[in-house]
Amino acid sequence: MGHAYKYRCEHCGYGQTFNQGHGFLIRSQPLEDYLKQSTKLFHYKTHNVLKIIAEQNKYLYLKAGFQVYKCPKCRILTDKTEVVVYQDEKVVHRSEFRCKACRSRLKLTNIHRLKTAICPKCRKRTFKMDHLNIVLWD
Repeated sequence: MGHAYKYRCEHCGYGQTFNQGHGFLIRSQPLEDYLKQSTKLFHYKTHNVLKIIAEQNKYLYLKAGFQVYKCPKCRILTDKTEVVVYQDEKVVHRSEFRCKACRSRLKLTNIHRLKTAICPKCRKRTFKMDHLNIVLWD
């Protein structure tokens, strides 16, 4: 289950949708089950790391989902597929992401509480959530 949040810039009109949650084949499952699938759902570097971790450890669980991040420097929003691997309750691996513009480490944000952001097109602080276009999915 997840949400799709629509943002639109009041200055230039640019619009973008951000996904948060599970769905569209992205879900939690045993890592071994994911690796047996013929479809690679994650970035090839993430997939390769998962294969290496699986060779070194047993009984791993993969928690995956869409998350929304914000660059602490540029303050631009982006959604990414977060992957966390657990062994028992200990985190073995967690995805980390960097801003495409400045290479700063992205920070997880609470998008449903975020009122405004920086527009990725015009760079003004007029990028606002369109509350009438929030989509829920199962």
